[in-house]
Amino acid sequence: MYKLCLSLLLIALSPSLVAETRYISDQFRVPLRKSPCSRCAILHQGLKSGLKLTYIESADGWSHIRTPGGMEGWIENQYIVNQPIARDRIARYKKQNEALNSSNGTLQAQVKALKADNQQLGGRLNTVSDDNEAVSRELADIKVVSANALNLKVQNQQLLEDNGMLQSKIDVLSAQNKQLESSQTQKSFLYGAIAVFLGALLSIILPRLKRKRRGHSEWA
Repeated sequence: MYKLCLSLLLIALSPSLVAETRYISDQFRVPLRKSPCSRCAILHQGLKSGLKLTYIESADGWSHIRTPGGMEGWIENQYIVNQPIARDRIARYKKQNEALNSSNGTLQAQVKALKADNQQLGGRLNTVSDDNEAVSRELADIKVVSANALNLKVQNQQLLEDNGMLQSKIDVLSAQNKQLESSQTQKSFLYGAIAVFLGALLSIILPRLKRKRRGHSEWA
């Protein structure tokens, strides 16, 4: 009996369990009247909800407005709000959300690209660091070579100065040698002249001495 009652209850409730949910639309139309009264002439059969209006004045619960098309009339204050209706706000928020999602996707792509660029820059930085170390080592070697070259230059300059001094001494010695050679030549000429003179003198004296010896020998 209990199971039978439970089955009948489920059958009775089954239409409500499978029924779909529905909502009343907030979209409706408001008549625009010529004067601020509910029985006054209607200028427009119905302005669509959410329409943007220009407010002019208010009187006895009615608002004097102007439509985007330039038509003026009166609408009850209960149909006028200070902000867009919920449907329009939701649509605007939806568009903003879509724009934000799109912007977020773009930003994520940019972040991904920036990360990739950062990795590339990190690799380049490591390469530059290695190159910097190599250049530093080469610079240190160049400094050593430059110092050695400078020392060699100083030594070369000193050798040039010493060479100049030696050359000056050689020039002096050469001049002295030439003077000595000239003096020696003069002496040789003098000695030769003396020898010639002595030879000539002996050639004169010796025959006379021989003659005298012969004369003495004859007298003896």
